[in-house]
Amino acid sequence: MIRTLVVAAMVVCTFGAFTSTALAQSSSTLAPAPSKPIMISPKMKLADVKAVSQFIQGVDLRGTEVDAYLDTRKVLTEAADAATKAGKKDDDQVSLEMRLDQGQNLFTLMQRGQLKGAEAEKWREIVQSLQDAVKSATDKK
Repeated sequence: MIRTLVVAAMVVCTFGAFTSTALAQSSSTLAPAPSKPIMISPKMKLADVKAVSQFIQGVDLRGTEVDAYLDTRKVLTEAADAATKAGKKDDDQVSLEMRLDQGQNLFTLMQRGQLKGAEAEKWREIVQSLQDAVKSATDKK
């Protein structure tokens, strides 16, 4: 009796291992291909790009947000550096190239920051440029 139970248990375990391996292999071939990220191009003055880069440095982060913050800050600093090297002035309009998730992260960081009342109009212009870029990108889809 015990021998029969042991054999039955071994059969069940072997079948379970085979089934889980087969499912894992088949699911990897059936997984959808990653979709192409949606790109947005918010347009703002070079001074605003520099200012928002400085502004988000004052935001408190959680440990899980570090990578998203660094990625977002990198987009801003690279755009500012490239525009400066191209001879752009602070009042010149620049177009940022970022993924939609980076734009969302920037928006989230901006919402969490604290600003003075005098900065409210500038903050609103930057948010509006992000919203316009998202609308433009989603209208194309």
